[in-house]
Amino acid sequence: MIVISQYESDPRVRRQAEALVARGDEVTVLALEAEGRPREDVVEGVRVIHLPVKKYRGSSAKAYLGLYGSFGARATAWLTRHPRRFDVLQAHSMPEALVFAGIAQRLAGVPLLLDVHDLTSKLFAAKFEGKSAIMSGVRLSERAALRFATEVMTVHEPYADLVRADTRKPVSVVMNCPDERLFAPRPEPRRWDPDGEVVFSYHGLIAPRHGLVNVVKALKGVRETLPGARVQIRGGGDGIDEVAATARELGLEDAVDLPTRLYSMTEIVGELTDVHIGLVPSMLDQWTEGVLPTKLLEYSALGVPCVTFRNPVIERYFPEDSVTYVDPATPETLREAMIALAKDPDRALEQAARAGKVMEGLRWSAQKEIYFSVIDRLAARKNRG
Repeated sequence: MIVISQYESDPRVRRQAEALVARGDEVTVLALEAEGRPREDVVEGVRVIHLPVKKYRGSSAKAYLGLYGSFGARATAWLTRHPRRFDVLQAHSMPEALVFAGIAQRLAGVPLLLDVHDLTSKLFAAKFEGKSAIMSGVRLSERAALRFATEVMTVHEPYADLVRADTRKPVSVVMNCPDERLFAPRPEPRRWDPDGEVVFSYHGLIAPRHGLVNVVKALKGVRETLPGARVQIRGGGDGIDEVAATARELGLEDAVDLPTRLYSMTEIVGELTDVHIGLVPSMLDQWTEGVLPTKLLEYSALGVPCVTFRNPVIERYFPEDSVTYVDPATPETLREAMIALAKDPDRALEQAARAGKVMEGLRWSAQKEIYFSVIDRLAARKNRG
């Protein structure tokens, strides 16, 4: 596997890699440099090679392309030295062009699986509006990568429909369902006293489009009604400074718990132990309109009631009575929804129970078997060759 992220905190990559190892496969992952981790590591049986390239989060298209190019070049060099070592090479987007790092494997007859987490063209359209030359290049490389791969896999059916329009290759869907070993329903619903402490939670990428500044602004009004309300935020990204500055400006430093480091997937589960209500407050744009947020699935699996923004994909899976929709997610709509849910724990927990029913049909144990079938089909193809 090759992925431009820090392996330890990437839930989709870890779920897949650890599932393969658990059934007896050998898995090597080429990933970004991770602070405090050795260059070559073993994580839950998975061999992880941290290439000397650091994560970039910001608003520079040139810097993003530089990150992709630097990592892609190093991954290509490493893989070229091992052209026939693996039965399958899986490239995780973004960007889709990362699959070209497997050119030596392709020439040696190793099947290439492109796993589309998010479409790069949608991210760039949302972040770098108006840069037509860059967008043309991104779309061209995206289409070329989809056609270069042996097979394509993605995260839900709406994305699969988009991908199928650009390639004749087989496209499978393996959803980002939480691993039941980690995100198991709480033995008992976690109740709270509205007159006491109420902990709201967000975990994941901290970026402007995910609306955390709006959450902090909403919290100011929430605390006028519920003085014990606070927000716990875990994750990393280029939006954290603005969130911290907003908390300072509004005098909410003690009520907004910001991360001081990057948490691994297993650590995140522990951080969610004491939360009461989950927040998925993204603002709608060309990227977020097509996502099914993993954090929403994780809260729902745990039995944590959620306030979420609305998009067609979320609506496809979660009925109106299983989450509290804010449409759109603004400081005002978030404040109203947070207060309403926090003041009525019984209604909130009934909502969470209905979301839990949704998750009964979205289990990693079932998705894992689909994933295995894709890997086994590709491995058999290589062995026949």
